[in-house]
Amino acid sequence: MNLDGLTLSVLTNELQEHIQGGQIQRLLQIDKTSLYLKIRTAKKDEYLMITVGSAPACYISSPIKDVPKEPSSLCMFLRKHLETARITKVEQINSDRILCLSLDKLELDGRIANYKIYVELMGKYSNCIIVKEGVILESLIHVTPFMNRERTIEPKQTYELPPGSNRVSIFDFSQDELKNLLTMYQDHADTIGALIRYVFNGFGNLLLDEVCYRAQLNGSLAIKDQLDKEPLWAALAKSLYSLAQELKKATTLIQYQTAGNKLIYTPLPLQEAMERGYHIKEDNLSPSALIEGDIKRQGSLHTAGHNLAHLLEQAIKKEKNRNKKIKKELSDSSKADQYKEYGDLLMINAYQPCHYQKSITLDNVLVDPVVPITIPLKPELSLVENAQQYYKWYTKLKNRLISGQYQFNKSCQRIDYLDSILYSLSLAKDSKAVQEIKSECEQAGLIKKNHKPTPYKTDKKNFIRYPLASGALVIIGRNNAQNDYLTHRFARPNDLWFHTLHIQGSHVILQSPGQATDEDISLAAAYSAYYSNAKDSTHVPVDYTLVKNIKKPPASPLGYVTYTKQKTIIVDPIAPQTPE
Repeated sequence: MNLDGLTLSVLTNELQEHIQGGQIQRLLQIDKTSLYLKIRTAKKDEYLMITVGSAPACYISSPIKDVPKEPSSLCMFLRKHLETARITKVEQINSDRILCLSLDKLELDGRIANYKIYVELMGKYSNCIIVKEGVILESLIHVTPFMNRERTIEPKQTYELPPGSNRVSIFDFSQDELKNLLTMYQDHADTIGALIRYVFNGFGNLLLDEVCYRAQLNGSLAIKDQLDKEPLWAALAKSLYSLAQELKKATTLIQYQTAGNKLIYTPLPLQEAMERGYHIKEDNLSPSALIEGDIKRQGSLHTAGHNLAHLLEQAIKKEKNRNKKIKKELSDSSKADQYKEYGDLLMINAYQPCHYQKSITLDNVLVDPVVPITIPLKPELSLVENAQQYYKWYTKLKNRLISGQYQFNKSCQRIDYLDSILYSLSLAKDSKAVQEIKSECEQAGLIKKNHKPTPYKTDKKNFIRYPLASGALVIIGRNNAQNDYLTHRFARPNDLWFHTLHIQGSHVILQSPGQATDEDISLAAAYSAYYSNAKDSTHVPVDYTLVKNIKKPPASPLGYVTYTKQKTIIVDPIAPQTPE
């Protein structure tokens, strides 16, 4: 969600309301280009997200639980300087896409140090730069002289604003001063719209068109064609001043829907847009909430779970490609029986003369009725030698068929296992749950093992539990390790075990004080369908059987089982209403 400078002023107003005067309690680095600040204010704790990666943004965030387990060296450095600092001011620089957070921190020697965090939201040139008393301490992205001749962003360099940010803000001038500015710079642009953008920061197409519409002017109007320019500058200055006053009070955004069903966001009602047929779909929208929703849809934040999901998706893609190659080799191996038939026929007819022929036509006495068959030959070999060649190919293909089938089955099993880990990751709600899945990936050899001990012991009994009205209990595993423990160690032999048929999902156990009722079985099956990849489908097949009928094959991966004496029930997924 790209915001122009003037729309960004509304976000600035929101940040001033929520975090100005607050104290930075904790700083985390979510990924290489994202910082996450926990800020203690007089009312409550607020969370500020700063990201300058593929979707640059700065917004009030909801709490994030999926954070990296270990801080980076940059994170530790920034914690030393910024934690416990108080945010004294949040401002926008010259209505440009640059936010500045001013911080004061009481140092150990008793003096107050001044810091600034510059968040430059300028597309591919976005950056977050931490400055102490005018000198750059660190930045999320370093820019060397080889990368940019005009501006270097490295530690110990003096901070300079980006080129082009020396234009002025409409908020800083009265109506008469705005008129004087337009008059002063009228020779620097050809049209009205170009002049506004030459003098003032922050104008996107929507607000530029609105300003011109309110002044009853055309933005593409050539300035040199106007004989009497005084009324023109007066009308334009009045329009700019009224726009600035409205923006100063704006704290929310309005969502418009265009004639082509496209959604656009603006900080104030657009008279010009209404004339074009746009209509308001929703108003009083929080800028931070909109930005956060957009970030989540794009998956721009590379949290621990996001990185692990990407790794698993790549592993699944690689394994599927391997699976296709094995399948192709197996289809090629189907010629084995034909090669044996060629060999047998050549041995039967070995007495026939064959003088450097590329093929020979024989009666196929191995089928009924007998039909003629043409067999390709190597001209330099005799019929017996050609037969031996065909026998050799037959043996090779038969061996490949046996080995290939084994590899194909293992490949299919590995794809199912990787899919099950990816599904488990979708259930992980915090960093601890992600760490459990990460440990499983380490054991499976998907990622390199971390030899540092985990700060906590994983609880294999941390299942999802739903009590039923009948007194029965539905127990659901959160990941493969829990599924394995739940099915083979925790569940009793006569408990019922549920799992979606040929669909990745959790192991579900139904523990009843007596005989399980049909209603409880249907409900447990519906919960099993909900805790699977088919949660958004209907008519999901779910297998269930007694736990004593579940077997785990030797050397099989976590969560993999075989079962017998099962029954299948077709249900629609139901989201459990009772607390976990």
